[in-house]
Amino acid sequence: MAGQGALCADFRIEDIVIDSSDRLIFIKGKGNYKENLQTIEVPTPGSDSIRLINNITTFTITAPARYVVDIPNATLNGPNRTYKIQNSTVLQSVQLAQFSTNPHIVRAVFTLNKNTDLTKLSTHTNGTNIIIKYSPKIIDNSIQYKFYTPTGDSGTGSGLQNTSAIVTYNNTNESKAIVPRFQTRYYLSQVSQNTDGLILRGIGNIAYQRATYSPDNTQASFLLDNTSLISKLDNKTYKIPSSQENTDATLTINKINSKKVKLTLNGNNIRDYRFVISPDGQSLFISHRNFIINTIFSTNPAIVNSYKAQKTSTDYKLIEMFFDKSVTYDIFEMNDNLYLDVNNLGDYNLQAFEEMLTTTDIKVQALKISSDKTRFIIPAKELNFAYANVESNAKSIKLVFKDKPPIAPSEKEPEIIIIANNNQDKKIDIKTVEKLEDKKNDNINVIYIPKQEIPKIEKPKKPKEKPTISAMKKVVIDPGHGGADSGAIGGGVYEKDLNLDVAKIVQEKLMKKNIYVYMTRTKDETLSLEDRVNYSNELNPDIYVSIHTNSTVKEDTYGLETHYFKDNSYDLAQIVHNEFACGKNLRKWDTLDRGVFKSRFYVINHTEAPAILIEMGFISNLEERNRLTKKGRKEDIADSITEGILEYLKTK
Repeated sequence: MAGQGALCADFRIEDIVIDSSDRLIFIKGKGNYKENLQTIEVPTPGSDSIRLINNITTFTITAPARYVVDIPNATLNGPNRTYKIQNSTVLQSVQLAQFSTNPHIVRAVFTLNKNTDLTKLSTHTNGTNIIIKYSPKIIDNSIQYKFYTPTGDSGTGSGLQNTSAIVTYNNTNESKAIVPRFQTRYYLSQVSQNTDGLILRGIGNIAYQRATYSPDNTQASFLLDNTSLISKLDNKTYKIPSSQENTDATLTINKINSKKVKLTLNGNNIRDYRFVISPDGQSLFISHRNFIINTIFSTNPAIVNSYKAQKTSTDYKLIEMFFDKSVTYDIFEMNDNLYLDVNNLGDYNLQAFEEMLTTTDIKVQALKISSDKTRFIIPAKELNFAYANVESNAKSIKLVFKDKPPIAPSEKEPEIIIIANNNQDKKIDIKTVEKLEDKKNDNINVIYIPKQEIPKIEKPKKPKEKPTISAMKKVVIDPGHGGADSGAIGGGVYEKDLNLDVAKIVQEKLMKKNIYVYMTRTKDETLSLEDRVNYSNELNPDIYVSIHTNSTVKEDTYGLETHYFKDNSYDLAQIVHNEFACGKNLRKWDTLDRGVFKSRFYVINHTEAPAILIEMGFISNLEERNRLTKKGRKEDIADSITEGILEYLKTK
């Protein structure tokens, strides 16, 4: 038969490395067993038949349950040995032996606990190192599989088993403890490029910290937690392919230590890139957001079976989603919101979602951003976001939040004084009391009470009605210009400032009406027109309203205008303008109704939602400019815009 002679075994097995998280066993090799392989015929255990070996071969044995891995063209360094596994929910022991020398085969036998499903074990290799992956019993679903964290802190009870082993060498019966060195949940071994992104592949479960961005958004970096890196990928830089225009980005991979790997993105508008985790949690796809949004990930997308919201005894708030099949997802933060995009989710089960909202005070919002994608939005500003995690089969995602800690009273604050006078309690400061010390009488009683001991009496609050999500609309408010783009200037007044002032008031008023409001900017920053449009299109709001101040070379021109472009925006323009430029406002503001115009402004031309652009007066007109800078006028304008928006939303 072919290959009966002894082979020269250039591939050496040195040892096994224990994964402390009870998920992987790492067989460490030196060389490459795939080099100079021949076809070898070997008897199959328990029969007279033969099998061909030209790669790693695995098989299972029952009574007791064992998983066998045969490595061809390999020699074991040192004597045969047995590893007794400690603190594992799956493994009892691993035997490593030189099974044969003609041909050279090293065999690893994994003896398993009684209730272990043998089909859960799998073998993965790059030709040198070999990983045997198994799925232990999940210790705590609520915190076991974190895929995103803002700090990298795994928190109490992160679920690591701290699996270890004691090895005994067969020739001497000498034993010694094995300290886990491969303390990782993920082994990153491959990077590949496709037409629109990079794919990072490995074994285990990806867990990464939130990205940090440079002020000019040309660099982003984040850490992969509990991750080991194959040496050939260390300090390598890869171009991120993209079919999008004006995109040019790279990814650099660096090993920080035995548990952390750093990923650094460089390029233009790095915030436009997303990090998508595969359904099995073992691959990370890095690509431009436009490609992610416009790509169909599944022609048969998942659906949500149910939701669950709860609060733990340790003040963690949880929202969990259960799917009928594995999902792929990405998570990012922007404009004080946390976004979770499930990229193969068609039906998010509106009824179950609304029922879940009645059980939590987290104002999570769900919206379809395409036929196979659903976005969940959480106002992170209102929460101290702890982390999010996902089960290994990716059929459920759990978002975990923690309330902001209470502000401790300052130790330097003076005592508060309560003075009882004519049966009416008053609070005054220390200095006032010092003046009264000599004037005490039967009607004045000075009592010193430390501030933290004063009983706090609050008026009973009326329970807030929880509006259903179907009644809560989404509005994007766009304060025109900003940052380096000042807009029109008149008499030292910048248009960008007037626009932002009024937009913030509109935001506040709409939020009081239980409207979800998203601002393209909340401060004086530079944003391109494309940035504003992309931001709105990703959110898929009910309407988009851009607020501006007009200007012209004719200094006597004044008045109010509303602009639209697409047919789906006409009703919005008319309704808002009727409130904004009503007769009452024209008389009060001493201004003119210049009408509703169909105009090809970029933002109202390219936004997908009904969109209008409001010109709230002329900054080039001295009198109108002076009125526009007044707080009362800004409030009035914001009131009228708000009323117009609400009136329009009632019709939808």
